[in-house]
Amino acid sequence: MILYKSDRWWDVIFATAGTVWPHISGCFWSSTIYGLVCYGLQCYYEYNAGSEGRTILMGTMTFLLIFRANAAYARYWLGRSCCSCFFSDLREFIMLGLVVVRGGLSDANFNHHFRGENRAKVEDHFDRKARSLRVDIVRLCIALGVSFKLHTRMALNGYCFGTVDANTKWRVDWDRFRLRQLLAPDEFALVDSVVGFMQDTATADAKGDLLKWMACQFRGPFSTAGPQTPPEDWPTDFEVDKECHIRPLVVISGFMRELMFKNINDMSNNAPWAFKERYMTIFMNLIGALLHEFEGANQIITTPIPLPYANLCKTLLLIFLLSMPFFVDYRLGWLSNLIFPPLASLALLGIDAIATELENPFGDDDNDLDILEPLHVLECEALEMLRLSGDEGALNHFCWRRAPEFVEKDCCRNLRRQLVIRDLAAPEVVTAMSDGTMESWMGSSGSWRVLWSEGGSSQDMFRSFESAATRQ
Repeated sequence: MILYKSDRWWDVIFATAGTVWPHISGCFWSSTIYGLVCYGLQCYYEYNAGSEGRTILMGTMTFLLIFRANAAYARYWLGRSCCSCFFSDLREFIMLGLVVVRGGLSDANFNHHFRGENRAKVEDHFDRKARSLRVDIVRLCIALGVSFKLHTRMALNGYCFGTVDANTKWRVDWDRFRLRQLLAPDEFALVDSVVGFMQDTATADAKGDLLKWMACQFRGPFSTAGPQTPPEDWPTDFEVDKECHIRPLVVISGFMRELMFKNINDMSNNAPWAFKERYMTIFMNLIGALLHEFEGANQIITTPIPLPYANLCKTLLLIFLLSMPFFVDYRLGWLSNLIFPPLASLALLGIDAIATELENPFGDDDNDLDILEPLHVLECEALEMLRLSGDEGALNHFCWRRAPEFVEKDCCRNLRRQLVIRDLAAPEVVTAMSDGTMESWMGSSGSWRVLWSEGGSSQDMFRSFESAATRQ
């Protein structure tokens, strides 16, 4: 989504990216040249095929196209509402989950405003169980937002038409990489199995994990000199399974329901560190609302305008463009024959292009809704809510990782980092390292590959990179 200041006339007028010009330039110049040729022939043979105002086709076309544009604009705002409500419900889920989880003695004292020296500093096992629950709530909610973005990339071309291009596959792989750093390996295996790629460039390790391959794929795009596009040896299109399977977001929502049922404090499940049974209805209603908003967005993506209406608009527009030069009296001069008809073509072609652009507001186009920005805001808010809950130990389970440059360009804000689980995160070369050191660590003979081949964990690799950055 492009942000701009509407009071700057010249900036808006001379903008090209995100406007109708890239979509209609070919048709516009073709119709303009066609009108010029027709005007020249009428002047040469002194034959007048028609006169201005003798057709009602202009008014009919304007009505049909404006009606379509209004319907497309309503779909755009419906998609915007689904996106806003989705992230609002995620925020509410995290906030409520962090508030109603009681914890043990230390958490209970903090929640009752016994802070500083009056707060019990010794944590019991109930505090540790509550901390694990808080971390799971935050990471699953962030993963749900990432899977929402992944689905908007795949829903139309992938799940409806069966193929996605290489650029879409590149960005979907980045979403999969993010999910892998938020979900446990067994959880990610279930989610990734329903993404739907029939052919995949990913290569799993001996344990069936894709973390190593994904870390290698996206090691270059963190710098401006690194590749920001798919490799040249990738195929142009990737085949996607069009069968009606469960979607990744629904799988993660199932993880959330399972998590809440396991940590409810009722007569059958004694969990004094967790939340009371009366809050369970609120959590289930929020998950149901999230699925309802997801289905609303999916409906907008996969339900285009009815074909008969689109066919009628395109057919009448083509007929109008072909016949318009013959309904202008050539004796009215060059202004009426060479200026006004192209302007009418520009208006009608532009309205049609705007309607086509607004009918599906989800994806990675210039005017599509920016989902990465509210997702990053949710990450920042989740960490702040964890801090306000007093659970510093839960904060230590999370860390930030840099986002590649192409991700920052896909967002209307300066998005340069992502939230991951520290124990699940892939290693990363920090900015303080020189290019030579970066190559030695990330190259084929780098220590991180040796550590991986020896079965080292993500936490071990993280500590190794932190130590290397300190030495630098």
